[in-house]
Amino acid sequence: MRELIESEIARGNAQLAPVAQIKRFHLFTKELDHDEGEVTATMKVRRASIYQAYAAEIEALYR
Repeated sequence: MRELIESEIARGNAQLAPVAQIKRFHLFTKELDHDEGEVTATMKVRRASIYQAYAAEIEALYR
């Protein structure tokens, strides 16, 4: 799965300026869940909740 996503990102990046390209990404092991407060009832991401739950993974993307 990761290889497929990497190839699609590379394909998209080929059309973008270097500053706009995706350099790193993280795949979650589960779908974001309303019951766990990660998304609203209309499936909008609750950024503060996501950052709190996945802070280590997010910080690793910037190292």
